[in-house]
This record gives sequence, C-alpha cells and structure tokens, in this order.
Amino acid sequence: MHPTLPAAPSLPGEHLAAGFGDVTNAYKFYWLLAILTELQASAGATMPISRLLAQMVAAAWAPAVIFRLHFGKQDRLGDLATALQRAHGLPVVPRPHAIIAAAEQEMQDNTPLGQTLRSLQQYVPYRFLRPCFAAPLRGVKDWQVNGRIRHLAAHAFAAADAPCLYRFVGDGEPHSIELHPAWAAYLQHNLAIVTGYARWHLTTYLQRNNPNAPNIAGKLAAPGQRVLRDARRFWQIVQDAHGPLRCLYSGEILGAAASLDHFLPWRFVAHDLLWNLAPAARRVNSAKNDQLPDFARYFEPFATLYYGAVQAVAAQGKAALLEDYVLLFKSASLDDLRALPYAAFRRGLEETLAPQFQIARSLGFGDGWSYTP
Repeated sequence: MHPTLPAAPSLPGEHLAAGFGDVTNAYKFYWLLAILTELQASAGATMPISRLLAQMVAAAWAPAVIFRLHFGKQDRLGDLATALQRAHGLPVVPRPHAIIAAAEQEMQDNTPLGQTLRSLQQYVPYRFLRPCFAAPLRGVKDWQVNGRIRHLAAHAFAAADAPCLYRFVGDGEPHSIELHPAWAAYLQHNLAIVTGYARWHLTTYLQRNNPNAPNIAGKLAAPGQRVLRDARRFWQIVQDAHGPLRCLYSGEILGAAASLDHFLPWRFVAHDLLWNLAPAARRVNSAKNDQLPDFARYFEPFATLYYGAVQAVAAQGKAALLEDYVLLFKSASLDDLRALPYAAFRRGLEETLAPQFQIARSLGFGDGWSYTP
C-alpha cells in the first residue's frame, strides 16, 4: 500500500509529495530526513545547510558503509560516506555524532572531500523545492534556476495561503534554511508519519538500485542490540540430543567459548534467522568476519549439520524454534518439515544460499574464505 501524507487544509501537501517524484538519486529523501532529524532535536526553525548535509551523510551511513548498498550512478552520497570513514578511520558502526562531526570538519577545513560534500548545497536544497514552482520555472536556464528559486521561495514564504516549506537565509550564498512556522508545526505534529513516508520512498528507491539484495528496509539504519536467545536455545537442544557441538569451519569441539556465525555475512543479510547461524569457535568467527566462506568446501558440512539439527529440534516438538525453517522450505507443518528427506533439504538450502552468495560477491563481500589453523 502506497503511504500518504496527512492532510493540512492550510498547507500545500502536494508540494512536499512532489519532491519525491521523478528521482534519479537519494538526495531528496535524505534532505527531508535531515530536516526532520534536526526538527526532532529541537534545533529550531533555522537550520544551517552544512549541518543538514552532515546529517544526510550520517543517515546514509548504514546502507552505504555498513550494508554496502548501491545508491545509483548519479548519487555521490554513499561514496562520500565511505570516503569519510576512510579519511577519519571511523569504525563501521560509529555513533552518529562522530559522523556529523567528521563531515562538518571536512567542510570547515575545505578539504577536497569537504568541497565535494559542500557542492551538494548548490543542488539539493533548491531541487527539493523546484516542483513547488514548476510553472514559473518553465523555460528558465539552468544557471538561473537557483536564484529564481530563492526569490520564489522568499515570496511564497510570506504568502497567506500555500506557504513554501522553507526559504533561504543569508546574504550572497545562503548558509541556512528557515522552515515556515506552519510547516514546522505540521512536521512536528506528524513527525513519525512523515519520517515513515520518506523512509518508504527511500526503501523503494534503494530496492530499484539493489534489486536482489535482501531486507532493504532493515538496512536503512544502524543495527540495534541483537537478541540471539532463540538461536542459542536451538543449538542447546541439538547439543543435548547429539552431544558436544563442533565448529563448522575448524571441526574442533566447542565449549563455553562458542559463538554463532552468520554463514552469509550479517552485513549482507541484516537478519538473525536461524537457518543462517552456525556454531563456531570465537577466534574462527572473528577471523572470518564479514567474508563469504568457501561454498564448495563448507556448504555440504553446513547442510548436513543443519539437517541433523532440524531433526533434533523437531523431535522435541519445538515448533516456535523452527518457524524460520518452515518458511524457508514452505512446509505446511512441522511434521512435513521433519519428513523432508536430506536430498530435498539440501537442495532447498542450496537454492536459497547460492544466489545470495553471488549477490554478496557483487556487493564486494570477500569470497572463498577458508579456515587456516
């Protein structure tokens, strides 16, 4: 279902929606999300454009740096986030304020990276408003568009009806935008809905540019605290039924120092579904990191391990722990899953994993990792 914005009789809501029409990059989505973030932080109606640009990089960090999604051929925001991480040695999952501080420092120091980031101010703030003034801008030359939009925005800002979302503040080159009071109140009142609206359109855009990547909606933001309680219960049942677990990669018997490894890297799948979690020694898991294991070497042991594990858990009647598998194999019931022969189980697992391995390779995840003692 296509989301809609809440109606406001005194505001031209169609202008806000029009900002997301005919997009060829993600800038507009992140521009609005940056405004909403600043508004939520009670930054006031006047917002420095440089601060909003830094907020855009921070918001784009998760899909670009953590999850390695493509932003499209014309979009530089993802590349800017990746370059910022390298330039400042930031961790893959930093605190948002660290990203913002680094981006603002680059712009303040006027570095090449900062210049590239600041160059977005010549495009994004103006193009977001352009649909609001489609008629008066028709036929205007490109080099005249920004100045014309500044003039139109200032005039519409003072209009009694259909006021403009914001106007530009500052002599010469504007350094800030000022939200119209009515629009600021509208966005504050409908903050969650408008944010959801922007994120929905952003998800759709990223899906077009990453058609085979899984769980795009789950990759818009940095991960929260992960809960692996059910996965640990699952493997405890297997251990109780079959004896001590062995590391999938090294073959060693696992004790208290065991961990759960994402066979497909977590940064690719962005989920903790049980069919992708295998027991591993902690040092081995750390060595593998975000790499793809050697499929030819490890898939058969992986499939064999999981078939026995599913049978053990199914024998205990733990249906809740097997929901991921029931969905994966499209089984009608737990009994049907339990009755699945190994050949069919293996084939279904391979049909799920093999294409995902290929997609992960195309996104730059290291391939062919093997454990070396």
